[in-house]
Amino acid sequence: MMMKILFFVISQCIFTVIEAQDTGIIFEQNKNWKAVLALAKAENKYVFVDCFTTWCGPCQAMTKNIFPIKEVGNFFNARFINVKFQFDSTLHDLEGIKREYQDAAFIKSEYQVNGYPTYLFFNPSGELVHRELGACNANEFIARGTNALDTQKQYYTQIKKYETGYRDPTFLKNLTLLAVHAMDESAMSKYAKDYFSTNPDLLSNDNLQFIYLTTLNVRDTGFGLIVNNLSKFDSVVNKKELRSFLNFVIKRSEFFQNNNEYRNWDNNKWNTYENLLHKKYPLFAEDVLVQIKTIIFQDKNDWKSYAKVVEKYAATLSPFIDELNEYAWALFTKCNDRKILKIALKWSKKSFTNQAKIEPGYIDTYANLLYKIGRKKDALKWEMKGQRIAIEQGLDKNWGQDVIDKISNGEKTW
Repeated sequence: MMMKILFFVISQCIFTVIEAQDTGIIFEQNKNWKAVLALAKAENKYVFVDCFTTWCGPCQAMTKNIFPIKEVGNFFNARFINVKFQFDSTLHDLEGIKREYQDAAFIKSEYQVNGYPTYLFFNPSGELVHRELGACNANEFIARGTNALDTQKQYYTQIKKYETGYRDPTFLKNLTLLAVHAMDESAMSKYAKDYFSTNPDLLSNDNLQFIYLTTLNVRDTGFGLIVNNLSKFDSVVNKKELRSFLNFVIKRSEFFQNNNEYRNWDNNKWNTYENLLHKKYPLFAEDVLVQIKTIIFQDKNDWKSYAKVVEKYAATLSPFIDELNEYAWALFTKCNDRKILKIALKWSKKSFTNQAKIEPGYIDTYANLLYKIGRKKDALKWEMKGQRIAIEQGLDKNWGQDVIDKISNGEKTW
């Protein structure tokens, strides 16, 4: 991102924080962490900490759209001392932000803040009692604050209960779900395994949802349960969504921990690995291999190999149309080989042809590809068609107008 844009985003965030002081959550200003804890103890209030970064889109959305809401402010201001800490640094940070660098670094290390936005909740004595992650709507955010005040729903309070040896099945199930909300993956796997060991009816509808929510690795107990009972899980999870989810779990387990190794593989090593994946995950290996290989070939700018992989995938009976669009868009933005771009046109068109509901963004990808290979008239026609569909679906009346204008004026759209 260009420095001017970054500066604009940061400035907007700062402006929004100041604006929210009168309309929503009131965040303490010019107080270090020790002073915040002292104030909380003096007023017998809990502490809410918004851990954010300037580059985090969900953080910006919460600051702009949720924190300023009157009902949110009324709830949090009455019950919490509220404070924000920025967990990255930029060239344009104000002096107040710079003074908080040390406190932010301490909180990040002490309380293992690794994702954003993270929300930490402390009791009046300064003990961490609850953690939540991610953006949400106003009602959900108030619900999170409510849970932080309830000792039966405070994540770290319940962990202490677990550490005393308490293993009631309902308790274990709820603790696992608290770990999900806190994105505490290793703990989640441990608590889920303990819950499964209590021998509940694992294939009840309620437990099917639980297993789906708590499976993130092929080594998790839930992964085997899902793969061996696909028809059961199809009853509570959309079939295509379930397939996509299992592809993600396999890719995450197989690839993200070893991705540097894959970058140096030759054809023989790829063939050996493909055979291994087909043996381990026969129903999902092809999808996963496409996702892994496209990441590798894109990073290496090997667009010929990239196109070959996707071309094979696009010819299968049921490719994910969103992935076809994503693969085509990657080539549009990063590849200048007209021969390869023409191949991507076929995947792109397949992503919106004969679909019950057409996604205008997929037509936009197709139009941009047409334009980049020199078919300006066709590109303009398709972008305008995408705009008509977008308007019919209730989207902004200016949808795609910037692309239409650039094509009309002969300007680059990439």
